[in-house]
Amino acid sequence: MVLQTETEQKIIVSAEKLFYQKGKAGTSMQDIADDAGINRTLLNYYFRSKDKLFEAVFRKAMGRFVPNLAAMLHSDISFEEYIPALVETVIDTMIENPQIPIFVLQELSSNRERMPQIIKEMGIDPVIALKKMEEAGVSKVTGGMDPRQVILNLLSLCIFPFAAKPVVLNILYSGDNEAYIEAMKERKKIIPQLMKQLMSQNRSR
Repeated sequence: MVLQTETEQKIIVSAEKLFYQKGKAGTSMQDIADDAGINRTLLNYYFRSKDKLFEAVFRKAMGRFVPNLAAMLHSDISFEEYIPALVETVIDTMIENPQIPIFVLQELSSNRERMPQIIKEMGIDPVIALKKMEEAGVSKVTGGMDPRQVILNLLSLCIFPFAAKPVVLNILYSGDNEAYIEAMKERKKIIPQLMKQLMSQNRSR
């Protein structure tokens, strides 16, 4: 891991804030230089393009939770034990870092290949996840559901309420952010319970 200078860290913090507020397309390199309190020449010395800077910001965002999920995936815990750990880690991270879903959507719209590459570099191996699911008999206890669909369902249940926060917050919670956050925390219990119920129902058939 390459250590960042204080100036580089300051640039990334400013870029992260502005990318979240204005979007990647709506943020200029001059905007970032001004916010960081440096001149454009110095900014270009560290980051030659906005895309390179966005990649640094995106890696920082992913680094807040992907390595933890990867470490748990490589540990000895079963897939059933992994579910609540995954849900809690993702939801807690999204609550603390609401910019992450926005960055993911921006990244997917501008560079579809980079996100899978970064996630794999951070240790997420789908082969290991699928092997754990096979060992746990997930397909059998979910009524023959493709294990990849199980993963998609889990991630969608965790991430969608954050990606669609403006709609969820204003339509379902009448703009009450405190109520919204409490509802998101409650999902840390609800989602594993839903998966457990699904598996239990199919085991009993």
